[in-house]
Amino acid sequence: MSTHLSSTTRAPSKPTRFRHLCIALSIFYLLYNVTTLYSVSLYEIAPSSIHNLATPFDIAIPFIPAMIVPYSWSLILFVVSFFLVRTSTQLSLLTWRLILATIFACLIFYFYPASFSFNRVIPDDWTQFGYQFLQLVDKPFNQLPSLHVTYAILLGVSLWDVAESEKLWISVAYRLLLISICTLIALSTVLTYQHHLLDMLGGAVLAVAVLILSSRIRNALVIKYLVLGSIGFLLIAIGGFYLANMSMIVSEVVENLAIIIASYWLISFIMLACAYQQAKPIRDTRWFQKSNSGRLTIYTWMKFAPIIIIYNGMSFLGQWYFKVASKSQRHLLTPYAINDRVKVVASPRLRQADLHSHLAHWLFDCTSLEWPSLPEKLPSSVHYQIIVIDLAAEISSHVYHLEVAANGITKMPVHYLYLPLLDLQPLSDVLLKDYIDLFKRLEALTQSAETRAINANNESQVEGSQVKDGQVKDSLTTIINFHCVMGLSRSIGVQVLYLLYCGTLTIHSYQSWIEQHYPHAHLSEHYLPQSLVEAVANYKSIEYPTTP
Repeated sequence: MSTHLSSTTRAPSKPTRFRHLCIALSIFYLLYNVTTLYSVSLYEIAPSSIHNLATPFDIAIPFIPAMIVPYSWSLILFVVSFFLVRTSTQLSLLTWRLILATIFACLIFYFYPASFSFNRVIPDDWTQFGYQFLQLVDKPFNQLPSLHVTYAILLGVSLWDVAESEKLWISVAYRLLLISICTLIALSTVLTYQHHLLDMLGGAVLAVAVLILSSRIRNALVIKYLVLGSIGFLLIAIGGFYLANMSMIVSEVVENLAIIIASYWLISFIMLACAYQQAKPIRDTRWFQKSNSGRLTIYTWMKFAPIIIIYNGMSFLGQWYFKVASKSQRHLLTPYAINDRVKVVASPRLRQADLHSHLAHWLFDCTSLEWPSLPEKLPSSVHYQIIVIDLAAEISSHVYHLEVAANGITKMPVHYLYLPLLDLQPLSDVLLKDYIDLFKRLEALTQSAETRAINANNESQVEGSQVKDGQVKDSLTTIINFHCVMGLSRSIGVQVLYLLYCGTLTIHSYQSWIEQHYPHAHLSEHYLPQSLVEAVANYKSIEYPTTP
């Protein structure tokens, strides 16, 4: 599989294994219990809505009480498998498979609720405690597909190469033992009268589908949004079901509305998962379209309203955190000077209320308290322009508010460029050519003689400027603002690539520069890989003189 899944073959740490286990178990217990409660309630209200999957062949299957023992092995094998896999790749793949199986099965449980149709008498021998416990924790619902069968197959495949040895008999013995355990777990589902044959078949089909799908998934972010979409759908739809049954007047309206909202939520998150699944998605701008002023289009809102609302909330909370809760971070974002003409700064999406403060700091290196008198102190030969690089696909840019604030000072132009990166999407997912094209556009805007002319507010400023060799020598300062949602990853990462492109940073100095200027940055090796850093640093098309 899997250069797409993980490039590392190192053994994961115990905390990492435990974290993966907790995630997989938490998703299982949440969704499985929610769908069980739904089926139980539905059976009480409308028994005919619960399907019966018994076939004539099921009648011939005997009840074998002792099979409760291999039936109980499923949970044990589930837990132990996270500590048996040897590499990070195997751990990630195991986790993805189990999570995918869980969410797909629980969606089927909701859309096609079924129950076991035979009466099972609890035996009076040593196995009775197992069946009493089973009856306490699991109801005869959530039948198709059988997750015991699905998990048995997935765990068997995931653990197949765990005991590789130079001695052939050891590998053969281990695999025979693994096959035996998984086979007994699968058979126990019908021999304990927990499932019918069709449930077993459905579990096997689901396992095969998950194995095929998991081999094609590019990264954990795809799984993340599939999980969020499925959890949201089930909670909204089932919550609407309970709310509708509490309301005697508009129960049908409430339930239908909940299903519509839940379906919209699910579709929206599935589309987002598909966006993350795309290879080099930057070339496909259909996902998150924006206007020329940086606003998300109505069409984008229609597709991704839940995600957009979530990211707007994250932006608000992030601004609050850095300004109120974390006093040590309470500072204005300071631009870094490439030279005496160009400064760069990475930031979150700035709030409209903060723009004057940031402009005063960026342009005049002072606070907003001195704002009213600042434009009067600006020399006539000094001009500014601001270039906003919008890297946040999921949220509108602050550029349209910034333009209003900037025009209130010196009529300075504000240019807007959009590079639609998805949150936590590795920067290596973008083609090198796309970065270079962006950086060349920045080069054109910062060095263009036409841009210098545009920055003159009026003819008197031009006449008052210094002239040399018949050309106007106005002083033009460019502020380049890279922004994302939180200002922790995308904006800092792409700014670092730009400084590498300019020659201001090198492959040996960029990490210490990040630690010095952005100590709060979240830039892992996976997110900003060394190979991308070297590729950009070696692309020498522009060299700015660095500031001493």
